[in-house]
Amino acid sequence: MLADKVSEVQGPDLHIPIPILHNLIVSSVAQHGDKVAIVCKHQPADLFPAVNGYGDSSVKPTERLYLQWTHSQLQYGADLLAHALVKQGLSPGSPIAVLLSGRVEFHMLLRAAVKLKCPFTPLNLRAPQNAKEIRHMLTLSGAKAVIVEDESIAHRLEQTVPDLMREMQVKAMAGPKSTVDSYSSLNELVSSAAEDDSFQETQRAFDQVERHLDDTVFIWFTSGTTALPKAAPHTNKSLTCNVRSWGAVFNLDSTRRWLQILPMNSIVGSSWTLAYLIPGGSVTHVNYNFDVQSIAAAVKEGEHTDVLAVPSMIDLLASSPILTESSVRGIEHVIVGGSKILRSHVEKAFNVMKCRRFSPFFGMTEGTSVCTETLHGVPESLDDPIYAGYANPGSKIRICAPEGTEPVPRGVPGEIVQGGLQKIENYLGGQGKDNFFTDKGETWYRCGDQAVMLPNGRIAIIGRYKDMIIRGGMNIASAAVEAIISEGTGIDSQVIGIPDEVAGEVPIAVIKYAGGDNGVAIKIQRCVLERMGPPYALERVVNLADLGLEDWPKTSSGKVLKRELRLLIEKLLPSTDSKPRENPQNGEYLRDKIQIDEAQLQNHLLKRVQQQGILVSDIDENFHDAGMDSLLALRLRNAIDRDPDLGIHAKLRAEDIFQYGTVRLLTAHLITTTSKISGISSSHLDALVDEMDAMVEKYGEFRVHQASEGVVAQKETVPVQLLTGATGSLGAHILALLIERDDVSTIYCPVRGSAPAKRLEESLSRRFLEAPKYHEKVKIIQSEAGKSWLDTDGATKEALLSSLTLIIHAAWPVNFHLPLASFRPHLRELQRLIQLSLDVRLSQPARVMFCSSMGVALSTRGQKRIAEEPIMDFRQGMSNGYTQSKVVAEYVVQRAIEDFGALACNLRIGQIVGDTKHGIWNEHEAIPLMIRSALSIGTLPALDMKCSWIPVDTLARAIIEIATISDRQHSPRVVYNMCSRRSFSWTEDLLPALADAGLKFETVPFAEWIAGLKSYSSTQGLEAASLHCPAIKLIDFWERTYGGKERQHDGGLQFDTRQAQAVSRSMATAPDVVQSGLVKVMLDSWMQNWGGTGGHGDTPPVANGKV
Repeated sequence: MLADKVSEVQGPDLHIPIPILHNLIVSSVAQHGDKVAIVCKHQPADLFPAVNGYGDSSVKPTERLYLQWTHSQLQYGADLLAHALVKQGLSPGSPIAVLLSGRVEFHMLLRAAVKLKCPFTPLNLRAPQNAKEIRHMLTLSGAKAVIVEDESIAHRLEQTVPDLMREMQVKAMAGPKSTVDSYSSLNELVSSAAEDDSFQETQRAFDQVERHLDDTVFIWFTSGTTALPKAAPHTNKSLTCNVRSWGAVFNLDSTRRWLQILPMNSIVGSSWTLAYLIPGGSVTHVNYNFDVQSIAAAVKEGEHTDVLAVPSMIDLLASSPILTESSVRGIEHVIVGGSKILRSHVEKAFNVMKCRRFSPFFGMTEGTSVCTETLHGVPESLDDPIYAGYANPGSKIRICAPEGTEPVPRGVPGEIVQGGLQKIENYLGGQGKDNFFTDKGETWYRCGDQAVMLPNGRIAIIGRYKDMIIRGGMNIASAAVEAIISEGTGIDSQVIGIPDEVAGEVPIAVIKYAGGDNGVAIKIQRCVLERMGPPYALERVVNLADLGLEDWPKTSSGKVLKRELRLLIEKLLPSTDSKPRENPQNGEYLRDKIQIDEAQLQNHLLKRVQQQGILVSDIDENFHDAGMDSLLALRLRNAIDRDPDLGIHAKLRAEDIFQYGTVRLLTAHLITTTSKISGISSSHLDALVDEMDAMVEKYGEFRVHQASEGVVAQKETVPVQLLTGATGSLGAHILALLIERDDVSTIYCPVRGSAPAKRLEESLSRRFLEAPKYHEKVKIIQSEAGKSWLDTDGATKEALLSSLTLIIHAAWPVNFHLPLASFRPHLRELQRLIQLSLDVRLSQPARVMFCSSMGVALSTRGQKRIAEEPIMDFRQGMSNGYTQSKVVAEYVVQRAIEDFGALACNLRIGQIVGDTKHGIWNEHEAIPLMIRSALSIGTLPALDMKCSWIPVDTLARAIIEIATISDRQHSPRVVYNMCSRRSFSWTEDLLPALADAGLKFETVPFAEWIAGLKSYSSTQGLEAASLHCPAIKLIDFWERTYGGKERQHDGGLQFDTRQAQAVSRSMATAPDVVQSGLVKVMLDSWMQNWGGTGGHGDTPPVANGKV
């Protein structure tokens, strides 16, 4: 096989000889000493007076607003610190453990460690919270000095590993003074060294220390597949080759100014500082940790040339209002790695962050410089992935079969394997030996990632071979994998997730197989990989016989008990044992202390909120619960922005009022943004994913169904059904259809309010829904807001337990302003309803139809078609708190099905429009409000949007058809997509239909339509304008949802409905909203309330108020 036909490539040569890191730094300072090296905009200029006075800086520290040092000053500060550490008792060559954030002290210690030939070991600031882990890391690294951020970390170390702390030669903390006994202050150490007459003598001695290429200079820790992190020791050779490789590939020189936003314990966060500083460039910190607003402000100012980020950071920065301003100067070069990079990240980097170059890269702690490439614009093709690029200088890459050593042919997926000068040779302590192999005298490292190499040597990372996990919302749907195994091999299987100490969970397939094929497990794994791709790759295949079973453990209704399988697997595989996960709960993310009078601000805000008509009684009552709408939110926002007594100069958005939702949370937000205090210790996206994961854990626990002795089968009972949300449009149509059915005896409807019967009857009447047997069949359950009727109405619950066969859950607040936490009561109600279905005293559980939303997939990137399968990734539904809650709910339903034997289904519903007869569509919903704006401003926006709208009566029929299908007719599915199979264009189809129906307007670009709304608001006054043109209240929503989307590269996501069509005639025959003439019917209905007839006078009469 020719060399260029196999997946092996070598990057350009690095310059030889390879220098010692200390010598490289000394040479750099000699060449670039007077250039700016380090800028810390969050630290005072006079933090280290002894360093400030060093050199010939033309700007005095007193004239600066923040700390800024030259290369000479930075090295001088490091030299002083090295001298002081030795004076404190540190032996040269002893490892130094550092727990510091992004601050100048970190850079001083890094260089001091290099000077002293002490392996530098940066650790996560939260590592001491895990006693076992911090003991492992300090012991494995052999640390003899520990430098910490603050007293809280010092106290935690003293509590968790007191014996190791007693053995430390030096203990110190950042800051002018140490508040913990036995810990020195770094400031005092530096000051004392500057006054020590022996300083110059020790410096000469340090410079004469013998150094070798194989000396360990850095120790980074990386998560492994075992219980504890693995220690990756980098030598002079591997580290300087990484630094020089990145310098060569990105042409780093003294003009580069790096905006550093990464954690300092990561290899890129710490080692890349050298990559920029050694050629004479500079490094800037704007905060101690990642802070969206301060970083966005730095990008806006355009002072920096480069930033390196993980993809989630790009998402967070792109959401900042600061970067939507026209004055954004941007950043020249955005470098992204660390996790999967989507096309959307490239678009945000170019369009929002205004970068001129975008470089995706692949690397790891074991060797950061593997491959990269540079893009100068968003790729034209929508089909190509975002490639990891070509081999970097000094790097060697192979793509091998899993566990293999020989390269596979180019174009064949395999495991990426790293050779070359940049990688480590082994882990410390004998860990992870299987990750390395030797071929022809050269060590190679198995990265564990699946990649493919194109004929030209370009590399794409396409998944993971090892530890395919559920972490932070990256979930694998068992039903989808089981179906593929069945279709591809004919073997019955159950796919489960089992705990893993590091990965969280790994997927394992348990098969029911009695054949004699010893290779069946490999065939199943290959089948899943080939048909579903690497994200679904099975960790292991276990036969039932290996568990001592002949058949699946099942419930009385025949559902497989996956929880029991999981317990058996855990006993069979001791390596999967782990401690319970310790995911932080909502609100537990560490925050810095508030620096202003928080209580005073809370009291003042409470008065302002009440003055605007939002009658909350205390600082913890939710604004929404007190009746706040969009207009009140706008008024409150304006009142806060213009309040001279507050003096906080915060620019709030109306969505901030909804997002934070209480005086307490809003106060915390204002203090954080105005004081620029470091906020959440992890990214907001990661926090949301953790919160969603914790919600699934909390609301996804149930008792399995236990049929009572002597019960009759479901088919012998008279169907009794429970419908929630019956007063809504969809619920009312479902109720009317259920009442008509002869095979339904009773429908229970929970309804809130003091007059629930009146509310329900009026809901039917408003929609012209006739129900002659209403009083005969409908039983109303009166419920109260904030209370579950299942906890208060014992008699009704008892009646349902004996006869309930179907639950249709269509009640969920449609409010895109509410944060995820506000939906906890609704998730708890879903949990109660599923448990009710499992508790029925019948031969099998009651069916549960949960009305979900297509919003659960609207954040999907990298694919065009959404299958009728469970969501794979929490981040597919991150649009707002409403869609996040629906994602969590779908996972809860799925878990109830797979682990507890529930008979349930997620109905993923799209945009619902008016019914086919009267066209009644709630005029207060977003789309009708947009259309109504034509009456006030005379325009409607052109949107490149495909619509798959479905009439409400068609959808109601389809839901009942799916809910009542027999198991013998079709195997129940976990998910059905419920939208019209007939899509139409907003601009080319809907707008002309509206014009034909008599609505007078001009079609304009979206930006011009928004400008018209704003102009109308300013000329008419906010309250008057909102009365006549309510779309004004949603300007923030419109801009967030449709802004910048006049030109889309495709028609948006397509939802596959073939499975729904197969079991529902109504889905298969759903009418085309435009071609059927429904647009005219809906417009006529709206015009009755909007003050016109839409050009036609044949609108239906007003309902008479009777059922």
